[in-house]
Amino acid sequence: MDVRFKVTNVFKKNEESYHSPKLRYIVNSGGSRSSKTYSILQLFVTILMQKQNYKISCYRNLRIDCIDTVGQDFKNIIEQSGLSDRFVHNIKDAKWLCKATGSVIYFAGTEKIHKALGQQNNIIFLNEISEFSLAVFNQLDQRTRDKVFIDYNPSKDFWIESYRENESATFLHSTYKDNPFLTKGITLKLESYNPYEVDSTYVDNGQVFYKGSPVSEKNQPPPNRPNIKNNTADKYLYEVYCLGLGSEKPNRIYTGWKTCEENFFHALPYEKFYGLDFGVSSPTAVVEVCFDGDRTFYLNEILYKPMSEMGMTLGEYLQQNRANGKPLVDRDKIMICDSAKKSMVLDLAKQGLNAVPALKGQGSVSRTISSVQSFNIVYTKSSLNLKEEYFEYSWKLDRYGLADESPELHKPDHLMDSTGYVISWMINYLAIGVV
Repeated sequence: MDVRFKVTNVFKKNEESYHSPKLRYIVNSGGSRSSKTYSILQLFVTILMQKQNYKISCYRNLRIDCIDTVGQDFKNIIEQSGLSDRFVHNIKDAKWLCKATGSVIYFAGTEKIHKALGQQNNIIFLNEISEFSLAVFNQLDQRTRDKVFIDYNPSKDFWIESYRENESATFLHSTYKDNPFLTKGITLKLESYNPYEVDSTYVDNGQVFYKGSPVSEKNQPPPNRPNIKNNTADKYLYEVYCLGLGSEKPNRIYTGWKTCEENFFHALPYEKFYGLDFGVSSPTAVVEVCFDGDRTFYLNEILYKPMSEMGMTLGEYLQQNRANGKPLVDRDKIMICDSAKKSMVLDLAKQGLNAVPALKGQGSVSRTISSVQSFNIVYTKSSLNLKEEYFEYSWKLDRYGLADESPELHKPDHLMDSTGYVISWMINYLAIGVV
C-alpha cells in the first residue's frame, strides 16, 4: 500500500497491538495531545484499505461530539494524505466507504443506544471511555468480532482500570512528549499547568516523585514561580493533561470511600435495606445497604439495568432473577424507592415487595449529600457501576470554576441516588445521629 503517514510512536504501538493475536482490548491512556486518537484513526485508514468488507464504528456519548471531533480528525487524515479519491464520504450517515475494499467506518453516539446495539462490527473505537458506563461498554463489546480500541485521559479511577488484569488487554501510556508534531504554542500551553519547578520532579509507577519520594504535603517540590505568577499553575490539569496520570477531580462530591470483598458484605450481621432508583431507558439501580451501629454504612450493588431491557415487570425481574442462589431482593426487606415515581412504588408493593417512597422535599439533595458525607462508606469491589458513579459524582462548577451547591447534570448518578434514598431513610427512621 502506497500510503505514507507522518506517525508517532503511539501509532507504532497501536499497530503492533492490533496485529497481536493475543490482544482484544487496546487501551490508550495518557495526557492530552499525545496523538492517541489521531494515531488510532491513522491505523484505521490502513485497515480499511487492506481488509475486504470490514466494518469499524467509532463512538462517543453524543453522536454530534463524535462527528465533530473523531470524525473531523479522520476527515483531516484522508485529505492531508491525498486519499480523498479512494473514499466516499456519506455526511448524512456519518460514514466513509473505501471504494477498493468495500470497508466502512462509522461515527456514532450512544445516546440512542438501541441503534448502536443493532450493529455488528469488526472493530469498535470508544473515544473518551470515561464517558461510557460499564453496561454500555459490555453491550458494544459483545457485538464486536475482532478488536476494541479505547482512549481516555485518566482523570479518575473508574471501571476500565479493572481491565489491567485482563490478559487480552494492553494499556499504552503516552504524553504530549510522545508527539513530535505539536506546535510550540500547544506545548507551552500544556507546560503552563506545571505547578512545580521545571525538571524538579519525575514520574514513576503512576506517581509524581520529588527527591526519591512521592510528592506529598510534607515532600513538596519548589514551586514553578512563572506559572504561579501567571495564575496558570494547576496540579490537577498538570497531572491529567500533561503527565497522563489519574488525579482526583477537585469538585468531587464524595471522597474517602473504601472497599471490601462481597463475601465480607454478605457475612455482616446487620439488618439489610435496599435503595432503588427507577429507570426505563436509563438504568434502574438497586443497592443493598447496612449500618454497623457506629459510623459506617456498607453498600453492595444489586442491579443496574434499564426496565426496557428486562422483558418483564420490575417486580417480576427482582424476584425471578437470582444472585448467589437467592432472588435479587428479599421481599421482606424494606426497599426505599424514588418517591417521584409513586405509581411504580405502588406497583412493587402490589407485587409483594416491601417498597416505600423515599423522603424528599426542598433541599433534599443537598441534605442527603451532607448526611452521607458525615459517615464512613464501604462498598464491595464487585460494585463496578457504583464505583464508576462514585468517582464521577461531582459538584457543578459555575462560570468562575467554583463548585455550585448541586451535582453535575448529565452524569450517571443512578446508584448515587438510590444510595442517598436508603441512607437518608435509615438515618431518619433508625434515629442514627448525624455528625
